[in-house]
Amino acid sequence: MLSDIDAQPVSLFHGGGGLEAEQVSNELRYHGVFAERIHLTTGVYYFSSDIDYHERRNLLGLLTPDGSPALTQDGGGEYEVETVAVFAAVDYELSDFFTLGAGLRYTSEQKEARIASLIRNVNSPCNVLEGTCNFDFTDDEEWDSWSPKLGVTYHLSETTRIYAHWTRGFRSGGYNLRNTALDTVNLGPGPFDEETVDNYEIGFKLSFGQGYLNGALFFNDIEDMQREVNLADPVSGVVQVIKNTADADILGIELDGAFNLTENLLATASAGWLDPEYQKVRFDLNGDGMIDSRDKDLDLPRAAEWTWSLGLQHHLRVGDLGYIDTRVRYSYRDESSFTDNNLGYILSQKILDAGLDFHTENSHWVFSVYGKNLLNEVKHGGDTQLPPRLGPIPLGGAYAPLAKGRVIGGEVTFTF
Repeated sequence: MLSDIDAQPVSLFHGGGGLEAEQVSNELRYHGVFAERIHLTTGVYYFSSDIDYHERRNLLGLLTPDGSPALTQDGGGEYEVETVAVFAAVDYELSDFFTLGAGLRYTSEQKEARIASLIRNVNSPCNVLEGTCNFDFTDDEEWDSWSPKLGVTYHLSETTRIYAHWTRGFRSGGYNLRNTALDTVNLGPGPFDEETVDNYEIGFKLSFGQGYLNGALFFNDIEDMQREVNLADPVSGVVQVIKNTADADILGIELDGAFNLTENLLATASAGWLDPEYQKVRFDLNGDGMIDSRDKDLDLPRAAEWTWSLGLQHHLRVGDLGYIDTRVRYSYRDESSFTDNNLGYILSQKILDAGLDFHTENSHWVFSVYGKNLLNEVKHGGDTQLPPRLGPIPLGGAYAPLAKGRVIGGEVTFTF
């Protein structure tokens, strides 16, 4: 299947691919309670994965009489991953109100990649899945990672507790199978290194007769941030590069809660605020040929400053026939950058959804009507910039797949 990347009535930039994957995942876990106050969980984990990926780009069909591509690119790669981990976590109840928690995970990963670069298979059709592509890049790498956690929880009462914790996580290093750049030294398939995140969080959880309220203040310290940087390219259309682009900090606040307005009517709400900022930049994010303060001043991608939602849920008995659940939810998300150079944006989104479900008394039948995006808000999940020219043809614009507009539908389900 091919996607129309340029979204024009003529054939300029079509792309598609195929994937074959086989995975094995096993975990052995032990949990025990000692001296009535020590809760121990420990175990081992194993994961292996074999991935074969192929990508085909059909370019400049406008230049041929029958619309067939004047230029094709084929490539992809084979990827082997093996992961072994051991972990342990302990919660120690110092008293009926005070609990200390600690955990540690050690992970060892081995990865091997064999890659056929698309730019080296121009008008030379091949298919990785069929074993007909020659690999121009082969490499393997190993990563070892430690992921600790320390935390404390204090129960102010049976319904209220406050907590604080620090934890470190990581995103695996690896290779980019979609190698489309001629410059394999600076923009090649890798390897790129691990991304690590230190998360510091304090918060509370409060429940009461009519509902609950949760809140948290958090700070994320990100090192070696992994990003798929999309670069407009006059030959390949778009070059995808995975790099450790920067170090960044994210300060945030989250609140969510629910309140029973009546016995059958529940109100829900949530709100979030983010303040992200680059601390150190290692890649020319804005593409001006220099790594300087102008890169550092860019917005972090996909980090909307404000998000919030409001909802209502109503439950109504219908005699001996069954019951009706009705729901409505309005959510808002600020505009945010999509591309690292901040040229592509995801627009602010105001989404209204609603639905009604009738459940028969025996619960076998459910009759539903629903509406999604009832305000018919235009939204898209990405905004990848296209080059001003693709070969000799003017192009420009962006690849920004639209989400569905207003959707109204119904469903009937039956369970035995």
